[in-house]
Amino acid sequence: MPKEISLPIGLKLSPFHAIYCRDGDALAIADLHLGYEASLQAEHVAMPRFQMKQIFERIDWLLKRFDPATVIINGDLKHEFSRNKGQEWDEVEELLDRLEGRDVIVVRGNHDNYLRNILAGRGLEMAESHTIPEGRITFRHGHLTGETWNGFMIFGHEHPVIRFRDEVGAKVQLPCFLYDETNGLMVMPAFSPLASGTDVISPESEFMNPSLRKLDLSGARVYGIHSELLDFGTVGELRKMRQEISDSEMKDRYTGKRLE
Repeated sequence: MPKEISLPIGLKLSPFHAIYCRDGDALAIADLHLGYEASLQAEHVAMPRFQMKQIFERIDWLLKRFDPATVIINGDLKHEFSRNKGQEWDEVEELLDRLEGRDVIVVRGNHDNYLRNILAGRGLEMAESHTIPEGRITFRHGHLTGETWNGFMIFGHEHPVIRFRDEVGAKVQLPCFLYDETNGLMVMPAFSPLASGTDVISPESEFMNPSLRKLDLSGARVYGIHSELLDFGTVGELRKMRQEISDSEMKDRYTGKRLE
């Protein structure tokens, strides 16, 4: 079984882009962006439709692994802002078929403007946020301004990634969890394999979530997702490392050395 990481607040992080909450027996995912390929094709971008297959393979594995009573979708279940496209409708229906027999909580994301029309056929509603029964942990998508919280908050929306160069100089991007115990928050990776995101080493001012822009995230821990979860240390440590590499490259250029 791929490596998982357990946190003292009763959360288990899965390399399948999900969080299992012991309290409430709940599995949480975020930012599926179902129908993304159809939106790209409408903009004349050639894109084979492979996202749904990967998403449903992950879902099936997670349901088998955790068998949760509740599934929380923390925003952006679908992709298109302006209407419900046929591909979106079909994929949302197929996802809900897979979740049959479990409580499904859908937290509204900024892409979910017309999702209510699809959910209504299943007797489901959207919520602005969801707090698990024990009251310690709240899920909110993270696109709204002026959000405050007590306890622990779990956001989606940001699609956090870590970007770096490997030993041969190739650019690498990995989705990641951002866990900030000091500020009492977690940022979830996107469940969509197509979603680009925010480099967590970037300054807070470049984050999409207005609430995160106001915080010092240097103490947040970064868990990258490859075939398993990798502990990259804190944002502050990674920023320092990146600055040292940048300073070294500038020094090499200044002294006339050729960089490979």
